Amino acid sequence: MSTSSPLQSASVASILRRPIIFVSGKGGVGKTCVSQAIAQLSAQQGKRTLWVGFEDPTRPGGELRQVARNLHHLNCESESAFEEYMGLKLRIPGLAHFFVGNPVIKFLAKAGPGIHELVLLGKLWYERDRYDRIIADLPSTGYGLAMFQSIDNWSKMFQGGPLYKDARAMLETFADPKITGQLVVALPEEMPLRESLELGEYLEKLFPESAPGYLVNRCFPNLTGLPESAAIPPQPATWHSPLADSIQDFAFRRSILEAHNIKIWDDARITHSSLAWESPSQDASSIVNGISQQLQQRGLM
Repeated sequence: MSTSSPLQSASVASILRRPIIFVSGKGGVGKTCVSQAIAQLSAQQGKRTLWVGFEDPTRPGGELRQVARNLHHLNCESESAFEEYMGLKLRIPGLAHFFVGNPVIKFLAKAGPGIHELVLLGKLWYERDRYDRIIADLPSTGYGLAMFQSIDNWSKMFQGGPLYKDARAMLETFADPKITGQLVVALPEEMPLRESLELGEYLEKLFPESAPGYLVNRCFPNLTGLPESAAIPPQPATWHSPLADSIQDFAFRRSILEAHNIKIWDDARITHSSLAWESPSQDASSIVNGISQQLQQRGLM
């Protein structure tokens, strides 16, 4: 991380109270389960909630389905979103289908700088008036950043027209801390924690008035205070071997290593919350239910 000053950070609880929440982080950190748990709990609290995923190949493109009371899931996909957008601008939805089917328009929609990302986030932005809360499961760090950057680039490259106006309005919405929150999720491992700080640095530059919240997912029970752990050096780099001698030794080493890794965020002086380990042997719905319960028990929602 290149920043010389502490990163701004907001409490996770404050982020989760906002109408639009983007959940981001490195691939494999549990973003989908965390975002789904937030959406599920929001719906259970009586909020009309939209949980958004992006271009999931296992679901029909553009599919909007009700998954529970007060809870809908949208598989946001660029082609259907672009056609819907053109229908809104042309004000004749039937004509939009023929317009978008034109080979030249199809080429521009795919090759135009940032249009793909613009219509994806634009679809989410458009839905904000239909729901009390929107929870977005962003793609992994690199592509998630590219989505926001493309809107910013579009607003700077073009100084007129409906797409420019919408790009500016979207940026204003996503930069407003009263409306939008960014939740950065990581595992208690060195690489995801460090990468999340780079993500936070980028978000701070793009949305300087809206600090993100930071959440460590799947934390092992903290055993570092138990007397038995004193026999293990607190610095993992000094261990003579990374291999554990027993199940008990593994548990203590795992706890010490995670505490050592989380110091990466502590040293960066960012506020953060954590979620305990949910067994991967459980089915997905059980994991989501467990995360929802943790969010509620810890007063985060």
